[in-house]
Amino acid sequence: MYWYIDALKHYADFRDVAHRRAFWMFMLINLIISVAIIIIELATDHPGWLDALYSIATLIPLIALMTRRLRDTGLPLYSWLVLLIPVIGPLLMLYFLCLPSQPRAQLTTHTGVL
Repeated sequence: MYWYIDALKHYADFRDVAHRRAFWMFMLINLIISVAIIIIELATDHPGWLDALYSIATLIPLIALMTRRLRDTGLPLYSWLVLLIPVIGPLLMLYFLCLPSQPRAQLTTHTGVL
């Protein structure tokens, strides 16, 4: 739960890096929460609204975390453009997000080194 709360605290931080574990733990907890919301919606016969609100609320933190993750892999930020490629783009982005951290990306911007 630490990784999820940490990502929400740094929802507007696009300059730092996010390591693989931090990104995927956020994604796991986000998925668990979404599934729980969907189950609640189906049980109460009101599907769609609560999950849509949750998705909108976590959209900016997710984009910030993905940007920090791309920076951690050493890829340029225009790597986001692969999402414009139909079908293959999201698969390429998934591959990029799974790449290991680069040694130069281990330094944070808080130290003023990057």
